[in-house]
Amino acid sequence: MRPPAFQVVRAVLLGLLPVALAAGLWQVERDRPLWLAPGASPVLHAPPEPPPTLPRLVLAVHYPWYGTPAGPTGRWRHWNHALLEMPQARIRGFHDPRRTTEGGRLDIGATHYPAGGPYDSQDPARIRTQLALAREAGLDGFLVSWWGRESEEALGLAALFRDAGEAGLVLAPYYETGELWRRGAPGVAADLASLLDRHGREPAWLRVVGVPVVFLYASHRLRPRVWDAVRARLAAEGRRLFLVADAPSPEWLAARPDWLQRFDALHVYTPVVWLSRGRDVGVAYRALGDLARGAGRPFIPAVAPGFDDRQVRTPGAVVDRAGGATYDDTWRAALSVDPAWIVVSSWNEWHEGSEIEPSVEHGRRYLDATRAWVDRFHRGP
Repeated sequence: MRPPAFQVVRAVLLGLLPVALAAGLWQVERDRPLWLAPGASPVLHAPPEPPPTLPRLVLAVHYPWYGTPAGPTGRWRHWNHALLEMPQARIRGFHDPRRTTEGGRLDIGATHYPAGGPYDSQDPARIRTQLALAREAGLDGFLVSWWGRESEEALGLAALFRDAGEAGLVLAPYYETGELWRRGAPGVAADLASLLDRHGREPAWLRVVGVPVVFLYASHRLRPRVWDAVRARLAAEGRRLFLVADAPSPEWLAARPDWLQRFDALHVYTPVVWLSRGRDVGVAYRALGDLARGAGRPFIPAVAPGFDDRQVRTPGAVVDRAGGATYDDTWRAALSVDPAWIVVSSWNEWHEGSEIEPSVEHGRRYLDATRAWVDRFHRGP
């Protein structure tokens, strides 16, 4: 048992940790990991090689973060999303699914209303239904949003793995670097190592030449030197992952010609960033594809039916679905670069109105549209 004085000092230090983080001390670890001392040998990058030959796959981004009191989660989760005032993300309140709105629907943080109502992501019956619907839509698998080794989303990934193989789908974790970069090299490496420890033998884990695939959201939030440190830690333990990075824009990537040398492929999460600014998605994809090929890496574009996050953010952003035309246009842009893989953003990001999962408003329309485009994609150019 620790002496009382030790416990007091420990409590004080832990209490000061959030202050230190707020003061920006995390930037030291982000920009120059403390464990990688000056002068230490960096990870050496091999010259560009031809990209690996990949089978044609369409992978939808899946968020396993929804909970209900009646489901396995045992409480409302994410359906009670905060109302955020942007750009500071100041919380103005929360949606309350216990309350019924004038239209007779529950007050949930969603642009559209799920067919059948709010669900629990860990409900086995719901998981089987989602996997079956994904197969009907022609999807080959899910990229599963993953928020670290101790997160509830980690439980969601495990639950999906239990049934994905039987459904004929593959899964890949989608590591949320956009928030988890604060963990620095040791924390990110530990997260990725835990994925291998927990799921490395899962037959449904998407692999490239036997190497498990992990997609990285907002990977640019970690500096190149920190990613080198992450890779060095994994390599020192004999671990290997096929890491799929992203980039904010073609201009950003062109200014950093060595960025992709520490990753295995380049992807886009959503075309909405260009659509919302009136830019040509096809032009952006061709520029990113050229940069990826120059680095010897595959390029993976994304398609999306639209976007509308005004139920959770003020002011929000809107890319209208235009009766399905937006989805079709993004598919054409993606196919213009003849990719091996395509990302659908998203399966069920209900907060941002980008879902193709059936809704009251759209029914199965986007499942059927996905099936038509997937069939065309699999037939080849």
